[in-house]
Amino acid sequence: MGRLLSFWSLHRREKQLFCEAALLLLLSYLGVKTVPFRYIDDFLRARWNNNAGEAGDSVEDVKLARRALARAGSLLPLNDLCLSQSIAAFIMLRRRGIQVAIVAGVRSSEDSSLHAHAWIETGLGEPNASSDNSVFTPVLRIEKGL
Repeated sequence: MGRLLSFWSLHRREKQLFCEAALLLLLSYLGVKTVPFRYIDDFLRARWNNNAGEAGDSVEDVKLARRALARAGSLLPLNDLCLSQSIAAFIMLRRRGIQVAIVAGVRSSEDSSLHAHAWIETGLGEPNASSDNSVFTPVLRIEKGL
């Protein structure tokens, strides 16, 4: 009951972003699990590059989208969400005309295994350009113009 109450106490815009985030997160998760990545890559590069940059970059929109994705991700019983969250954030922010790129990287651990991670970069100087991502060597970048 507490989660439902907290949902209803959100502002209208945050409720809409939460619903959008939950739907996109679920669809991107299912897509990552069932569709070859080359098709996802083609889709993101072709479809979501058209309107980027038309609206002004907004740090507030990025923060709200991240918050909505975090809320949706905590409710959905899914594992390994970094790529799915990156895809969902990419689509949400591109729909709003914000320049964003998906970056996928790898790092090796002491036991010689590889760990992969995906994140978004907006170039707005917002806080998620964290040092946690700096330990990963980027191997893929999906952004406008590629």
